[in-house]
Amino acid sequence: MIYADTGFLVSLNVHSDAHSAPALKFYETNQDRIWLWSPWHRVELFNTLRQLTRDNAKPFTVGEAKGVIHEIEADVRVGYFTHKEADWRDVLRKANEISAASAFNHPCRSADLLHVAYAVELSAQLFVSYDRDQLALAKAAGLQTQSP
Repeated sequence: MIYADTGFLVSLNVHSDAHSAPALKFYETNQDRIWLWSPWHRVELFNTLRQLTRDNAKPFTVGEAKGVIHEIEADVRVGYFTHKEADWRDVLRKANEISAASAFNHPCRSADLLHVAYAVELSAQLFVSYDRDQLALAKAAGLQTQSP
């Protein structure tokens, strides 16, 4: 099972993103694997897509953002991503444990902690990201990691 962070999923779905081509290639190569989708993905990814419309340096329209969100929702419905939920109390406890074990040594945002904790709680086999700090955090939490 693969748990991808928000940055990877943006790259996968926003074709003007700098990492779009390698993200698409990695996804296509691993289509037969289970790609996890959590409620945290829905919140952070969809918010990130909406916020991209505010970046004047990289034009991404409200219509484009809504279209990408609609496509992702359809992908989840048809099973390209497997929706799994963990108990939020367990995710938050795990995030705090990971922070206590790693935050003195690794830079980590709270949002990144939630992704890593969710991946651990869902027993992900691989954590995928383009964020070096988040990959280090995931590795320290015992996850296999990859930056495509």
